Amino acid sequence: MTSLLDILKETDLRVGFTEQFKTVAVRETLDRNTLQKRLILALYGLGTNTGLKRVNAGEHGESYKDLLYVRRKIIHKDNLRNAIPKLLMHFFRVRVQEFWGDTPTSCASDSKKFGAWDQNLMTEWHIRYTQSERTG
Repeated sequence: MTSLLDILKETDLRVGFTEQFKTVAVRETLDRNTLQKRLILALYGLGTNTGLKRVNAGEHGESYKDLLYVRRKIIHKDNLRNAIPKLLMHFFRVRVQEFWGDTPTSCASDSKKFGAWDQNLMTEWHIRYTQSERTG
């Protein structure tokens, strides 16, 4: 079974989205390979809600302080906004027409609950929300 961390690393090797992450410090002293490794670990921890401390428990040779440094100095809104379009453009180039069709639009969700109404034919209720949450 392939882990999510392996998929994230393979995605970066194909797309190079970690190149979009620049430090907010005056200068950058880390070599690119070390920074790439720490970035992938930190993004994995933050993106999966695992957290940096739990990611630190793995056998990868990076300390919690190293991951925290990357989080504080490199992972910022602007860097994420630069990396996301690079990932999406690659996704749109490689997506398989037999599965997705030829429509130019797509949709994604982070499982966040958002409003839906009975009269709106474009939305539906998620099974995990109870009736009381639907009306409240």
